[in-house]
Amino acid sequence: MYRAMLAEDEPEVLDAILETIRWEEHGFEKPLGCRDGRQAIEEIEGGFRPDVLITDICMPFVDGLGVTQYINESLPDTIVIILTGYEEFGYAQKAIKLQVYDYILKPVTPDQINALLDRLREELDTRRLRDIEESAEIVADHFLNQLLTKQMSPDSIEERCKLHKFTFPGERHMVAVLDLDLPTPADVEATSYLELMRYGVHNIASELVGNREGVLVAHGRDGITKLIVSAADADRCYALCGELARLVANTIHRYLSLSVSAGIGGPVRTLDNLRRSHSQAMTALGYRFFYGEGSIIREVDIGVRTGKEVDYASREHRILDALKALDEAGVREALEDLFHQLAANHIAFARCSLYCQKLILAVLGLTADIVGIQEVEALEKSWSQLDIYSVATLGRLQELATEICDKAFALLEMVRSDSASAQVQKAQQYIKEHYSDQKFSLNTITEHLAISTSYFSAIFKSHTGSTFVEYLTKVRMEKAKQILAFTDRRTYETAEDVGFSDPHYFSVAFKRVTGMTPKKYREHCKREGVLRE
Repeated sequence: MYRAMLAEDEPEVLDAILETIRWEEHGFEKPLGCRDGRQAIEEIEGGFRPDVLITDICMPFVDGLGVTQYINESLPDTIVIILTGYEEFGYAQKAIKLQVYDYILKPVTPDQINALLDRLREELDTRRLRDIEESAEIVADHFLNQLLTKQMSPDSIEERCKLHKFTFPGERHMVAVLDLDLPTPADVEATSYLELMRYGVHNIASELVGNREGVLVAHGRDGITKLIVSAADADRCYALCGELARLVANTIHRYLSLSVSAGIGGPVRTLDNLRRSHSQAMTALGYRFFYGEGSIIREVDIGVRTGKEVDYASREHRILDALKALDEAGVREALEDLFHQLAANHIAFARCSLYCQKLILAVLGLTADIVGIQEVEALEKSWSQLDIYSVATLGRLQELATEICDKAFALLEMVRSDSASAQVQKAQQYIKEHYSDQKFSLNTITEHLAISTSYFSAIFKSHTGSTFVEYLTKVRMEKAKQILAFTDRRTYETAEDVGFSDPHYFSVAFKRVTGMTPKKYREHCKREGVLRE
């Protein structure tokens, strides 16, 4: 029997529907009657859980739409039927947006109610059957997960297989695991996306291969899709696992534009040993880090290498030397060699990530030394946005390192180009001609040359070894030394001559450069016979 609630503010209509309809004949208990929407909500809050709510649309306190909205939020599986007068039809259309099951125009007849109840019972029966089937699938999936990960007795396995009608017709059994080649989630949103896509992989695999004889599809607790294959011999198991893995991977790539890799375990003779094949398959899947996205890796083909290390330091030197020499091919070859060695020796993921991080920091340091820290800020920002420890494959890690090296190479090439050299020469000449201008600044010269301040700072330091301020100060101090040595101009006049508005600051700057105050320097020149008579 299903439970119903009837909310109607007209007592005659409410009593007529409650008393004239033979609810039990349609599979329903006699409904709980409510005089308005507020009472209906109070009954639900008190614990009444209706399968169906039939409500008038116009009621005092809380109307039918208000009750419907409450039902949607509190009991989303409850079916809602709206009763409405013809003149309220436009108002009733709003109920459609609240996903009501149906609406009935008043006045309503017993035949209409009877027909409605028959339809409702059929809908509720269908939903109940679907819930039972889904529950059975969950229980069956739980058993398959236990079969793959826990030790179970042969008798228990046989009993559960009979219960779920699972058959394993072959002499050999094998496990293949399939997973998306997506980075490790960095936040809640990425985690939810990965879970959703993994569920999609399981659904697609079930549709494609779930009905084949000797093949079972399970959704692992880790979210990874598991294929259990049973065939006549080991060769047939390997062939079937590879065929099914490629079919699922190709379909997902075609429709979801996502890459899937697969790991295939070894064959076993008995079902209680399937967990060994599963463990081997998971190990094989882990090697996609070295083999790349979209790989299908058999455990039997993995050549495990241990105890061998890679000479990272020498390869880092090769990369940096090639960058300094602007040898683009050399940079690529050195990078390729480094990552080839990491893959060939199956260096652990954590160490590969550490090497990549060290390399990027070394490249950033080299670039900053040559072009200046200001110009490298954009490069550092690019690196800070890379989540090195979340990548799925070594190939992707190589792409990240290559991306940073390419940007550094372009920056180094730019500051060492002929055009940059010509611009620096123009800047030096302009400084020598305008050093006496007290308002002379970095913006002054960059506006004159029509280039950005960051670009100018990078190329100027690269070619002169000094920043703009250091170079301007040096020119001004050389001019000041000439004035002090060969003229009788006073200190404050000399300061103005070389672009300083503050004589005291000029004296401090002069002493910092020459080691003497302007007065001492003039006395020194006089003793040395530099001053003219």
